[in-house]
Amino acid sequence: MRPKFICYEGEGNQNEQTFTQDQVNTFLAEEKRKHQKTQQALATELEGLKKNASLTAEEKKVLEKRIEELQNQYMTAEEKARHASEKVQKQTTEQLEALTKERDTWQRLHSQLLIDTQIIKSATENKAYYSEQIAALLRPVTKLVENLDEEGKPNGEYTPKVMFADKDKNDKPIILELTIPEAVKRMTELDQFGNLFEGSKKGGVGGSGNVSAQKIDIAKIARENPVEYRKLRKERPELFV
Repeated sequence: MRPKFICYEGEGNQNEQTFTQDQVNTFLAEEKRKHQKTQQALATELEGLKKNASLTAEEKKVLEKRIEELQNQYMTAEEKARHASEKVQKQTTEQLEALTKERDTWQRLHSQLLIDTQIIKSATENKAYYSEQIAALLRPVTKLVENLDEEGKPNGEYTPKVMFADKDKNDKPIILELTIPEAVKRMTELDQFGNLFEGSKKGGVGGSGNVSAQKIDIAKIARENPVEYRKLRKERPELFV
């Protein structure tokens, strides 16, 4: 049976017009397309508003929810499934990135703490005047290196190693991979670091063994580290004579 639509042509005139089911389906499909187009345009407009830098996080969250509702109204079942999958994948990726960032931050802090602790300990054991100065020299060239087992394979344990600039027996520059205690001990044996340690046989420039204010930059320490400057004044008053 054909659907019937009644058309009115002027007052008192009534014509009855029938349409096939295909024609009705075409009308409905066209109306649906118009509705979808309108919804898509609105969703696009809302998406643009979401990028507005002046919106608060809460306002953007409300917009995102509204956009999703509009999109769901005109998406097919297949598109909805794909959209849901992409949303879950995006959330999973964001969570993974956040966890990775947090892990890397704690790993970096742990590594730095381990390195600094060993440098300060070794500097103290070797009677450094200013342990923070030793740390400032060694920290940039120190990294964690994975240890090897008896078969030469990585064992999952790490040791701080210093890429120490030294010279070979022919006085040619070389880089040695030393542990922190080895590196600090080596510093006590070199002329250029002799003024940084008590009782060093090498006294820096001139090799006199006397540590003066000229060999420790008092002005620089006072400018960059007031706490250490006060410590030096208290513990080594001879530098300020």
